Amino acid sequence: MKKRSNMGDFIMRIAPLTVLAILYILFSIMHPGRFMTMANQMNVLRQTAVNCLIGSGMLLALITAGIDLSVGYNAILATCTIGVLMQNFGVTSAWILIPMAILVSTSAGFLNGTLLTRLDLPHPFVSTLGMKNVLWGVALLITSSRTIGFTNKGIDSTLWIGR
Repeated sequence: MKKRSNMGDFIMRIAPLTVLAILYILFSIMHPGRFMTMANQMNVLRQTAVNCLIGSGMLLALITAGIDLSVGYNAILATCTIGVLMQNFGVTSAWILIPMAILVSTSAGFLNGTLLTRLDLPHPFVSTLGMKNVLWGVALLITSSRTIGFTNKGIDSTLWIGR
């Protein structure tokens, strides 16, 4: 097998960042008054924060040669749980809602890990693929398959941290 040159390795490593920089420059030129504004940059950071947190958790699974396909649905279940608590039970304190979301997500992850290790399933792919559907089903069950709207104006201000 032929070994790739150091220059080729370098180019392959920086290619994604180069493409990202080119796209950034391109959009800055195409929309000069809208793309490079501080409001837009904060909007992009705000929208990608959750994906970055989920991705950092996924990184831990990938480092150990595993995979977890259910993390997105785990986040959906936690979000639906918070929505139901807010809408149906009037809970608006972030000091209650955030620990509740962590508890729901941790419980789902614990169940995932327990099923994988105790049932000796052959690969995490199969286990987490099934758990993805279970979590989605539970989220649909607790929300009655409906969108949850929230209009309470007396919401605790600590819920909007980062705004």
